[in-house]
Amino acid sequence: MILGIVEKLNEWVEPAKAWLDANRGNPFVWLAFVLIGLGIFAVTYSSLHRD
Repeated sequence: MILGIVEKLNEWVEPAKAWLDANRGNPFVWLAFVLIGLGIFAVTYSSLHRD
C-alpha cells in the first residue's frame, strides 16, 4: 500500500522536475517561488501569533 503511494507521488513529481529543469535559469520563476513562500510564511505566522 505504501509503495503504491510512493509510486503515485513519483509519477506526479516527474513532470514538475522536468519543468523546473527546463526553467532553471528563469529568474521570474524563482522570484515567484520566493514570493509564494513569503506569503505562506506571513499567513502562517499571523495565524499562530494572534492575541
